[in-house]
Amino acid sequence: MQGTDVNAAKTAISDGGTATLMPDFLPRIFAGFDNALAGQHPSVMIVAVSGGSDSLALLLVARLYLQQRLPECRLVAVTVDHKLRAESADEAAGVAEFCKNIGIAHQILCWTGDKPVSGLASAARSARYDLLVQAACQHKADIILTGHTADDQVETYLMRREREGLAAGLAGAERGLAAMAVQTLLQTKVLLCRPLLDIWRDELRGFLSAHNIRWVDDPSNENPAYERPRVRQVAKMLDKPTLLQAIDAAAVQRRADNHRVADLLKQENSQIRLLAGDSLFLPAGWGASDRDIIPLTLGYLLAAIGGQAFLPALRDCAELTNWLDEPSIPAKQRKTLHRCVIEKSRHGTIIRRERRNLPVIPLQREEEALWDGRYHIRNEGTELLVIAALSEKQLSAYLQQHKIGTGEGKQGYFDRNSLLAAPAVFCDGVVTGFPALSGLVPQSSEVRIKRTLACFDRVLSGHDFEVAQVVKGLLTMPFNHNYR
Repeated sequence: MQGTDVNAAKTAISDGGTATLMPDFLPRIFAGFDNALAGQHPSVMIVAVSGGSDSLALLLVARLYLQQRLPECRLVAVTVDHKLRAESADEAAGVAEFCKNIGIAHQILCWTGDKPVSGLASAARSARYDLLVQAACQHKADIILTGHTADDQVETYLMRREREGLAAGLAGAERGLAAMAVQTLLQTKVLLCRPLLDIWRDELRGFLSAHNIRWVDDPSNENPAYERPRVRQVAKMLDKPTLLQAIDAAAVQRRADNHRVADLLKQENSQIRLLAGDSLFLPAGWGASDRDIIPLTLGYLLAAIGGQAFLPALRDCAELTNWLDEPSIPAKQRKTLHRCVIEKSRHGTIIRRERRNLPVIPLQREEEALWDGRYHIRNEGTELLVIAALSEKQLSAYLQQHKIGTGEGKQGYFDRNSLLAAPAVFCDGVVTGFPALSGLVPQSSEVRIKRTLACFDRVLSGHDFEVAQVVKGLLTMPFNHNYR
């Protein structure tokens, strides 16, 4: 950003003739902000600013929007230095100087530690979101703004279309083609908003150039070793406005499919039982009213029970649905999918976590960890604790000690295999807590445990807000809060 006219930048954030130079630009920008904020009135907002054209323009138009629509809201610019290029520190410092000159608070956060050899772009994005959430919490901001543009949206659509094996004819088959939502919830607490998804990059650069504001070009954006730059070259030859229309249609369809899933789960809620040990029982004939939405519904349930961040392949869920539809027999039958065991009998179906690859995690005092993608656990005591699943012998001893029976036909029916996939708390080799049975057995006060859904709680697309709420309602556990 060297060479930028500071006075021109100050002019840009006070309209500065933009309405004359680009008459439809600000109305469209403001409409994008109105849509992204959806009537909210935050007191603080974070703006992610790398120094590139998109984020720099976002910073300036956000300031202008707040001046006119939300004058009481404070803006904080945050630059994430990924430490992937030698120039990145100087670029971050340049953003800091730019923000200082125009009177906007600024903070630099660095991605430290080892970087992965493969999957670097995904890891960098995850780290960036973590750091932005950290900044939001620090500044008590409820909203993070990012400068994703219509160009980014088209590129995301093309990448997903290329690599996703679409299950033609199945509800939810093209959910990935909805691309980025205007709103995304990060870590269940901070809303990430993308107000520029209907604005093209060339328009933003025209706005900056009109005010003599320079930006930084990241050379990795042109590196064909990465997928997005390759797709960007392809996108230049396509009709991008038409692709935006396809994205909008896919987003409408994704929300409609999710609404059907939510409706089905709400209709069947009284029949679906949550079993101790984080499993679901679906009665025979479940979902008969809307069979074609069952594969997608099962996908959500399997991801939730299996502690997975992504849904299983829809084709696999369709095959599972067909298997469940086959006539039941007296003996139980089982299949595995997405780290889950699906067990059917004439009475119905149980979905439980598979008893494989369950972690053993030691926790020192005040340490916390994510166990199996399903539980956030924190040691609030003074002793070393170990979080692990019980063995058959340990479970039998625990149940006998507390006079608890398991098995069909017994009072207070529990599914034993579900309990064997649940976390227990050990101290010096002794079981001091078993939250799956917290409603029956007093638990240790030294552990805080919270059920989490990997498919929703880290990054939740706005397209999925409705279905996430309903699935979470199904899996409300007695230990969604501190157990004492």
